[in-house]
Amino acid sequence: MEEAWYLQSVGYDRAEELCVIANFKCSCFAIINSHRGQREGNDEQTEMVSVHAAIAADSPLTAAAGAQIARLGGSAVDIAVAAALAATVAEPLMCSLAGSGFFMVRPAGKPAELIEGADAMPTVGQRPASESSAWRTAHLPYGDGIDVKAGPAAVAVPGMPAAAEEAWKRHGRLPWPEIVAPALELARSEIATGATLAKWLGLVGRALFWQQDACRHCFFPDGQHPLQQSELFRIPNLDQTFEAISKHGIRTLYRGEIAATFASEIEQAGGLIRREDLAAYQASVREPISMKSRGFELALNPPPAVGGAAVGYLINMLQANWRDTFSEAERALLHARSQAQLLKIREQSDLASSEADKWLQCADQFPALKSPNTTHLSVVTADGSMAAVTMSMGYGAGFLVPSLGICCNNSLGEPELNPHGFHNAKPGTKLVSNMAPTLAWHDDGRCLAFGSPGASRITTSIVQTWVRFALEQMSYEAAVRAPRMHIEPVDDELRAQFEPGIDASLLRKAYMLRPFDGPDMYFGAIKLAAIDGRGQLHAIADARRHGAIELVEQ
Repeated sequence: MEEAWYLQSVGYDRAEELCVIANFKCSCFAIINSHRGQREGNDEQTEMVSVHAAIAADSPLTAAAGAQIARLGGSAVDIAVAAALAATVAEPLMCSLAGSGFFMVRPAGKPAELIEGADAMPTVGQRPASESSAWRTAHLPYGDGIDVKAGPAAVAVPGMPAAAEEAWKRHGRLPWPEIVAPALELARSEIATGATLAKWLGLVGRALFWQQDACRHCFFPDGQHPLQQSELFRIPNLDQTFEAISKHGIRTLYRGEIAATFASEIEQAGGLIRREDLAAYQASVREPISMKSRGFELALNPPPAVGGAAVGYLINMLQANWRDTFSEAERALLHARSQAQLLKIREQSDLASSEADKWLQCADQFPALKSPNTTHLSVVTADGSMAAVTMSMGYGAGFLVPSLGICCNNSLGEPELNPHGFHNAKPGTKLVSNMAPTLAWHDDGRCLAFGSPGASRITTSIVQTWVRFALEQMSYEAAVRAPRMHIEPVDDELRAQFEPGIDASLLRKAYMLRPFDGPDMYFGAIKLAAIDGRGQLHAIADARRHGAIELVEQ
């Protein structure tokens, strides 16, 4: 099979997974052909004109969903939206229909724009007064350990579906049912547990996803042990939800029958979301932060998100102080100092760049943003269109809406997202995010769509990849594979965490050192799709995390 080489290249050569993908592709074509036959009044297979596209995603099934849309002639945004919806099934604890999402898009010949679907504060009624099944503390052995709130009262108004549909309405060209078809087919099927899902369940499954019956039955099939890599699973009732979305559009999640069911089950379980909160939600279309770097123009995630501002600040700091004659040790020290400067931004008034200072007026919470449950996908098509999509559901509320099969975010229960206390934000307020989908393009035709999951390492992994490519002039693949470092505050000191290949010899005096034994998913997982100066398409999926690519020929 054509995808076998790609999966094996990042450590996935299991026959079960390949069979799931092959069956999925065949089923998608059957669904779409049936729809096209009904639409055109006949049962004959419609001719499909492929779009030359490169897709990089966290899951092979997510990438395959995007490839199906490319083969049908979809735009870059069609491909990205279909893949994003499919990811909510294939990567159910990394993103969700009840999560957040940011779509950075640039159709060929048009300006870049950011379609924002951040989670929002509901109209708070009765706040939970104490620990209960609806509002409980979960201690997670993640990083140095963290306490978060879980349960239905931790669920914020989701924004990802609204952003996905808005992106499609503005820049899609295929019919909506065809965009939803890959996700619908996945929801109808048993799919293989990916490495990232298995690892996350093994780490925090008991603390977050074991208490509710619906979650336990789905993610702990024997009632005791979490899903293992390649083990097949299916989320009950999610297929019916996607059937409704295919038929009625995303509005059913905000104003239709699905919205009524979602709000009712959240309220009955002790949550705060009401039907009017869903009806009031709207995705926002924003002008990206724009900056120049080595002949490229970059489009970065704008406020109220802080990830794009942080990326821009770091790039400005690095290129202002960069010297091609620096040794590897000196380059590592420059990266460390730049990251440390960003961590001090709230107390810092004398910044290296007044423009970055302006950007970062919104970013006073940047050092605290640590949510790990994030996924990213990137798309480019041969006409130069690009899309970069980052999605999250926080740590997860440990609550699955039973009759809909939708896993929920815990954005109202994350301390770093609620600096003024839980449930104190103004109703309708979009919650802060460190997600930073990024686009870059050059007058010579080169363009890149890239981004990463990875909590506070999202920005540092994106910046280091850019520096390797633009300043050190590495190839796309070498830039993604290169070793990374990250400065993190620990007990009032700064810790330099780094992979093999980083020369840390100049860091010893100023930082605690934490070497890793090898490349690690802690340092993010870049998904990059690009066009080079010769017009050739590239897709790179960072091997630090479960990833896959698809290259679709025209």
